[in-house]
Amino acid sequence: MQEYQVGLEEVRFFANHGLFPEERILGNWFLLTVRVSKQVQGIKFDQIEETFDYGKIYTICQEVMAEPVDLLETVAQRIANKLKQSFGDIMSYEIHVWKEQPPLGMLGGKSCVSLKEKISI
Repeated sequence: MQEYQVGLEEVRFFANHGLFPEERILGNWFLLTVRVSKQVQGIKFDQIEETFDYGKIYTICQEVMAEPVDLLETVAQRIANKLKQSFGDIMSYEIHVWKEQPPLGMLGGKSCVSLKEKISI
């Protein structure tokens, strides 16, 4: 048995997530890394249905990022829930959400939340 993994790395979105009113008004740039995996018998894929369609993963991220929430943890959890609903054979996922230049008085940098889960099938 082998593990097959698909992911999107540091995909950039502009969104209005944040706890502070100015974040909801001004918005900010966010980066997402999302990886999903499953067990497979050998590596041979002939149909998109046999894979994790990274276009579908991107669409999930796009939908979640379009709906403002207070916390990055909520963003990660909503992506996780949609991944599990969309891919019945998912074995694990890993989600990282970065907020570029959070309103903390920093001159640069990012804040980050990560969520990982191994799912028993």
